[in-house]
Amino acid sequence: MAPGYEAVRDALAAMAGTDPTYCAQFAAFRGTEPVVDLVCGPWAGDALLPVFSCGKGAIGVTVALLVQRGSIDLDARVADYWPEFAAAGKRDVTVRQMLSHQAGLPTVDGGFTAGELLAHRDLARRLAAQRPFWRPGSAFAYHAVTLGTLADELVRRVAGRTLSQVFGEDIATPRGIDVHLGVPPELDSRVVPVDVPTDEELEKGIAAIPVTEPDSLGAMVAPSDAGPVWTWVNGEEPRRIGPPALGGLATARGLASMYAALGHDVGGERIADADVVAQMSQLQVEGNDLLSGRPFRYAMPFQRPVAPWLAYGSSWAFGHDGLGGSVGVCDPFHDLAFGYTVKRIALPPCCDARALDLMRAVRNVDAR
Repeated sequence: MAPGYEAVRDALAAMAGTDPTYCAQFAAFRGTEPVVDLVCGPWAGDALLPVFSCGKGAIGVTVALLVQRGSIDLDARVADYWPEFAAAGKRDVTVRQMLSHQAGLPTVDGGFTAGELLAHRDLARRLAAQRPFWRPGSAFAYHAVTLGTLADELVRRVAGRTLSQVFGEDIATPRGIDVHLGVPPELDSRVVPVDVPTDEELEKGIAAIPVTEPDSLGAMVAPSDAGPVWTWVNGEEPRRIGPPALGGLATARGLASMYAALGHDVGGERIADADVVAQMSQLQVEGNDLLSGRPFRYAMPFQRPVAPWLAYGSSWAFGHDGLGGSVGVCDPFHDLAFGYTVKRIALPPCCDARALDLMRAVRNVDAR
């Protein structure tokens, strides 16, 4: 930990003092320099934890690299790269719309299985053939799982490799970024499972979770046969394959370093210059999500701040949280990047409020 950030360490210790089950990692970078790297609880700083939708940040970083290389034009039609996608009224859907949850494809007719998600090809084919559930561009709703399949197929079409391969080979490995979309067996000793909510915690937290009828569109956005996602991600098969939208594993330092590498020279080729970062993080849609009814603001596919529950920092901040409470953030205004992982699932499922408090503590140090 860099000198002057002791207040951040004290804030984390105070959180642990009020919850004996609290296990978390928190890291912060100023520019490309780590200033905070803390662990709370009986686990190591290099423990890899399922971080759920924090993986959508890796999707954004990978697409940013391909935009930087000229392989993807955000205003091009998805069908220009993936011709089959033009079916059923989707010919004019742009990459920009698809990445910002506007394409109307949060699921497919009848839902999909975990096997289809993990195998990729069949779900990608069904999404290409699917008629959108709303007119693309007229509304938005979180593509919680399918965004990963859609982005993965786009990357496969332009790069000839999977999104996970491009992220791992061209971004993470050269820069030592400890974020993984698919974990090989040799890293299993570092993997720790998330602690799923107890029945008592679910009972207390259920009031804050929107009720979803079994025949509703919202009930079909996750695999139909996987059970609770927070249990499913602890399994070996999801860990090996690492579906980009919800199956990534990371350390807090890994998440922070991934965001710190945006706009900075780290490990050779720059992932994306300031202009590309600004394009990817620019607000595309805001308002109430068509399915959940909750207020959101989306870039591509990064979240933008929404107070109070996604109060990431300045108006220029962007990032992505995960269902379990983990989160990664870049705040260009302060030149800060953050990563946070937490072992026990936070309820309601969204960014752990303690992560926002720790980010605020870092900004307070820098504001002195």
